[in-house]
Amino acid sequence: MFDAITEGIKIWLVGRFASAIKHTTRAEDRVFAIQWLSDSRAVVASDLRPVEKFKKLNSLINSRIAISAIAKSVSEAVSNYRNSDLPLPMKIALPATLAALPLVGGQAAGIAAFGGALGVPVVLLIFLGAAGITSIIEAVVTNPEARPHIAEVIDAIVQDERLRRTSAQMKAAMKEQPIDPTRFSVPPEDAALRAYLLGMDPFQFERHTMSFFNAAGFEAWATRKSNDFGVDGFAIHPEGLMIVQCKRSSADNKVGRPTIQQFKGVIEEQNPLRGYVVTTSTFTEEAMESAQLSEKLILIDMESLVGWHAETPTFL
Repeated sequence: MFDAITEGIKIWLVGRFASAIKHTTRAEDRVFAIQWLSDSRAVVASDLRPVEKFKKLNSLINSRIAISAIAKSVSEAVSNYRNSDLPLPMKIALPATLAALPLVGGQAAGIAAFGGALGVPVVLLIFLGAAGITSIIEAVVTNPEARPHIAEVIDAIVQDERLRRTSAQMKAAMKEQPIDPTRFSVPPEDAALRAYLLGMDPFQFERHTMSFFNAAGFEAWATRKSNDFGVDGFAIHPEGLMIVQCKRSSADNKVGRPTIQQFKGVIEEQNPLRGYVVTTSTFTEEAMESAQLSEKLILIDMESLVGWHAETPTFL
């Protein structure tokens, strides 16, 4: 019974966060909010000490006025939980459930009063955990009512002068079911990291790969839907478009020349700034020879990908 109540509270809180984000005025603020949630999820899932998690999450909230406004809106909604549509057992359980969180500085202990208490959004994020934060992101990005907001941002991007040579078909692919890049929590040890990457769901691997472009400061996203170009992710460099193809393959399944030649064709037709093929495997000799004929094509094998985890690339 207690687990059901806790789960119900989490679902309600996810709805409060999603609603606050969807009601922001500017489309770009919704994108910032999604990035904030992605960064917060990484902090929550990390091995940082509770006090460090609290400080980091609080700094993320204060990083932008729009994010602070969203957090304040959530705090106000939660502080008014007695007048919400929550079932009575959940209303009774909510303060005690949050107050029981093992946080620092008395933040959790004083949460029962709410009333816009300092740190309420941080407490809520920690309570929701990585899975709950993912649910918020998905509610914003995949909800039919929210999707147009993300599309507004992508629309602005595809009209950018830097993409003047990109075809209408490629621009359509860029807008098709965009999803935020996500840096998944990975083990630090080399062997464990390689095993984790090899075992990732292919779509998660695409989102994980695009998170490195995002961390380098570029607007980046993955696409849920396969397209005729074989492009799994996009990133906007100050000088133009970067396209990415991801191959989450077993170690003995090398990426061959046909895959590289096909992607080279896309690069020649669409004229992006750069094209990346990222794999958890390696490339055949023929594939590498073919790639060397294009100055715009960059191959990233498992060794290089492991290196990305040690130091985020600059993509210069």
